[in-house]
Amino acid sequence: MPRSTGDLGCGETLTASDVGLEAGATLPFHFSPGQRASPLVVSFPHVGLEWPASLGPRPQVSFPRNADYAVDRLYRSAESLGAATVRARFSRLVVDLNRAGDDVGPDLVPDHPRPRPRPSLSEGRRGARAIRNRGVVWRSAVGNIPLLSRLSYAEFAARIARFHRPYHRALEVLLDRRRRQFGYAVLLDAHSMPGSVAGDLVLGTRHGRACAPLLRERVVEILAGREPGLAAQFGARWPLSLAVDEPYAGGEIVACFGRPEAEVHALQLEISRAIYMDEYRLELAPLPESESEPTPLPRGLRSRAAQAEQRSRRRLHALVSAIDELLAALAAERVDLVGTTAAQ
Repeated sequence: MPRSTGDLGCGETLTASDVGLEAGATLPFHFSPGQRASPLVVSFPHVGLEWPASLGPRPQVSFPRNADYAVDRLYRSAESLGAATVRARFSRLVVDLNRAGDDVGPDLVPDHPRPRPRPSLSEGRRGARAIRNRGVVWRSAVGNIPLLSRLSYAEFAARIARFHRPYHRALEVLLDRRRRQFGYAVLLDAHSMPGSVAGDLVLGTRHGRACAPLLRERVVEILAGREPGLAAQFGARWPLSLAVDEPYAGGEIVACFGRPEAEVHALQLEISRAIYMDEYRLELAPLPESESEPTPLPRGLRSRAAQAEQRSRRRLHALVSAIDELLAALAAERVDLVGTTAAQ
């Protein structure tokens, strides 16, 4: 049955009322519509660097070091390929959008009527240190820098209502629109991880529970460099490693929205920050300007420093190429990848 484009694509809007805020209120995120209608929504819950004046003085910590700093820059083709994007404006030192709204302990909010602190949804590799879950409001920033000793329930609830709930509501609205339009929807939750974490890419699927098996296989094919276009360009020398569901199986966003039985498929992608930035200086590497792979250096010019620089450029080029391919694949209407229900 033919499907109309409706309001999806460049005409799509998202208002304060849509996400449960008073009409005219400033959205706590940046929304960008896709340039065409597609089933794909891309979420960037940890890129925010702002601090709301209503919460008092800005904490004296490095906000980029407490963010998935500039990971959205790698998804430069998202909107042009049809993806709607949602980028957090505010730091996760305000609230962590990838945690449940009641994931807090009574030590931080003593008068919370129903606190439900949780262990991490992801687990470290066998024998490695378990991944710590700081909850939806952090007591300390990265480096164990103190932020809070306690909050009243009224203060906590205000943060959830103003910053956390509207973001989740935005994803809910956008995914529902696409499910109604295409019969299914896809959410890609985009993150970055410290270079100290082993590996380059980690795909989180909640151990296969958050998306259809064929969709998962297609994404793995792309990120592992086995997709025909990537294989033709990079050959057998794919420079990025990929892990699936270890050590990050997906946070609250993927766990909440990944409901393949309801035709909503969710994936989380973690990217090592060491690939695209100098983590010590917080300096971003320039993104490749062309689709062609960097030209190898002549043998006589291959100093160790030059070789290391070329490897870094090649890895970044492979990363951006894989993300472009991933976005194109997820934005394409492919009911054969998500099951039979959506095709009816």
